[in-house]
Amino acid sequence: MFRHLLLTSAIALAAPAFADTFTADADVDAVTIYPGLAAVTRQVTLNVPAGRHEIIVPGLPQGLSTQGLRVAAPQGAQIGAVNLAFDRLPVTPDMSAPEIVAARAEVERLEEVLRESAARIAEIRLRVAAVEEQITFLQSLAKAQGGEGFGSAADLAALARMLGAEVLSARQAAFAAEQEAQAADRARADDIEALRDAKQALAALATPDEAGAVLTFTLAVEVAGEITIDITTQEGFANWQPLYDMRLTTGDAPRLDVDRAVVISQASGQDWTDVQLTLSTARPGEQTGPSGVWPILRRIVPEDEIGRLMPLAEGLAVESRAFSDMAVEEFAAEPMTAQADFSGATVTYVYPSRVTIRDGVEDLRLPLDRLDFDADVWAEAVPSRDSIAYRMAAFTNASDELLLPGQALVYADGTMLGFSHLPLLAAGAETQMGFGPLDALRLTRTMPERMEGDRGVFTTTNELRERATLTVENLTGQNWDVLLRDAVPYSEQEDLDVEVNASPAATRQDVEGQRGVLEWDMTLPVGDTEVITLDYTLSWPEGYVLR
Repeated sequence: MFRHLLLTSAIALAAPAFADTFTADADVDAVTIYPGLAAVTRQVTLNVPAGRHEIIVPGLPQGLSTQGLRVAAPQGAQIGAVNLAFDRLPVTPDMSAPEIVAARAEVERLEEVLRESAARIAEIRLRVAAVEEQITFLQSLAKAQGGEGFGSAADLAALARMLGAEVLSARQAAFAAEQEAQAADRARADDIEALRDAKQALAALATPDEAGAVLTFTLAVEVAGEITIDITTQEGFANWQPLYDMRLTTGDAPRLDVDRAVVISQASGQDWTDVQLTLSTARPGEQTGPSGVWPILRRIVPEDEIGRLMPLAEGLAVESRAFSDMAVEEFAAEPMTAQADFSGATVTYVYPSRVTIRDGVEDLRLPLDRLDFDADVWAEAVPSRDSIAYRMAAFTNASDELLLPGQALVYADGTMLGFSHLPLLAAGAETQMGFGPLDALRLTRTMPERMEGDRGVFTTTNELRERATLTVENLTGQNWDVLLRDAVPYSEQEDLDVEVNASPAATRQDVEGQRGVLEWDMTLPVGDTEVITLDYTLSWPEGYVLR
């Protein structure tokens, strides 16, 4: 049973009836991929006379939606009623189409070839049978002559030689004919297979597809000639994401080369062959306008009603908590993923050459271009967490376009280090990324020896004193600018006093608004060691416990 979806538009047509019905395939010409879906433009090219016609386009993907379906004709032509049906062609295809005529001619040609080859093989087999008859005759002749007897042994020997030669020649002729017949049989097998393929091709053209969508529309043209019609559909199961190879070169003038690529996946049900590809960050399936705002209604009630309303309010609160608990239990397994918000800005990439994207592909990678940036390189050390420092690089997006968030494979001086993630980076914005460990920049954080065998901790009823020693040792073959980060206790209570002394003094305190986080900037030559000492004292009144 057909599911008919009808799109109509007003059209002024002079003739009340169709002049012709045309069946034509639509070839994918251009694809724009958005996050989660694609706009696919197919083209139908026909040579039609002037007048009103019905155009049938079979073989479209199953499950197309009319919401994004658009049929566009060039100037001098108009599109009338558009009908999208599923499962079968609505009418018998045009059997006079050039491709059907050519397919039928090929079937007839191969059938004639097979008839001729069958006749040729039959003729060869007749030659083999004739030779066998000749051999039988010669053998019977030899028996008859042998029974009558010969006058001498010489005559008998001559007869035997003559008959042997004749039989040998006949058998050689029979063998050659049989080999020729077998070769003709093998060649005929290839022709039989070719005929089967040709019949299947003809059936595919002459028989409606059992699955897929079929588009039918009316077309009115003013002047006869060739016309190209664009059919645009919105199709799901397509996606793309950026991918980066980030190559850092250190030295006197550090550089960061960024090779950009995209990874594309599509499962639309059809191959996209030799298409113009456009990639867009627009999200047509999402909200297109701001959310609404509604006024807030507040009320007052007499104080003596509070007691009466309190049980009802408590009941509503219990019910609300129960619903909240249920919602948490029901949706806790749903993953929370970060979504980049472009605030309405759209980035579009037009791929420079045509590409082919097969149905079901999951990781087709296409290169885009290369960007080059100046970079600042340093070593970052966190002795409280790590035993070695890590190479860091900061760079500014000096291009004129937005860099989209995506996976990045990072290199440093030609060595692959692993995977990272490039955040969303606007034009002119700065970011920093890690570029692998520096195994020869060694870190330690120790608590010095303390009295009575403990490690550097002196406590009283209302006081705690600690000392930490941070060490950075440069065993690499080059000097390094090092940023060292550590943390000390801090307090938000007036009665809990925290006193911190660092030697040397920290370059920055409360880094990025994080209280108690300290940073030191240092330059560490080859073979040198830098030591930082942290002393901090916590004191509080009697009767309290430090947590």
